[in-house]
Amino acid sequence: MSKLSKETIYSIIKPCGLGPKKSKAIRELSKILVKKYNSIVPDNFNDLEKLPGVGHKTASVVMSQGFGIPAFAVDTHIHRLAQRWGLTNGKNVRVTEIDLKKLFPISSWNKLHLQIIFWGREFCQAKACYGLECSICKACYPKRMKPFIHKKP
Repeated sequence: MSKLSKETIYSIIKPCGLGPKKSKAIRELSKILVKKYNSIVPDNFNDLEKLPGVGHKTASVVMSQGFGIPAFAVDTHIHRLAQRWGLTNGKNVRVTEIDLKKLFPISSWNKLHLQIIFWGREFCQAKACYGLECSICKACYPKRMKPFIHKKP
């Protein structure tokens, strides 16, 4: 990737919904990995989050899925669902991550964040459920009558 042009990288990642800025970050990140890390992806949050285009969520995904190190990757989808289900009242993904880590055992984090994402996509979509449709919403709040409005991050 470090030898490809931004335009070539963009043509590869565009179907994933990623834009030109991400293609530039991938190219720069690849150069740094080759030069500074001998083509080895770092296995710690500090070094990962210093790489271009890598934030805390991406670092968490790499740590959990790439290295099997417990991490709870929280994005806006997990944040919305955790609010909807009453697992957090956090106003941002960082607070939601802290709250979820307190609620669930560390041994479940790597799998659980994916399970929440997949459940949300299938049964509790952002523009379809609003806390009234899916079985988790119904179980958490059986008396809920009005749609749940989440706090935007």
